[in-house]
Amino acid sequence: MGQRLRLKRSFDTSRFPRQSRVVLRALKRYGAIVADNGAPWFVSGVPSSRWNNDDLHSLQRVRGSAWEVVDSTRLSKPRG
Repeated sequence: MGQRLRLKRSFDTSRFPRQSRVVLRALKRYGAIVADNGAPWFVSGVPSSRWNNDDLHSLQRVRGSAWEVVDSTRLSKPRG
């Protein structure tokens, strides 16, 4: 738990619906943190009427091989 992942830059998002592409673009830039409270490779978020759930269900097509581990050890070293 707590592992940081980022969607690989090479992952093709062009065949996803528009709203899913927004999420995928953010996952490429900012990444995600693994939490053990859902299904395997399940992306969770806050419900909103502004999002189209049918679009977001397409995120299930993203497989584990589309992710890379982010080395964040340098981010937590204290300066001194």
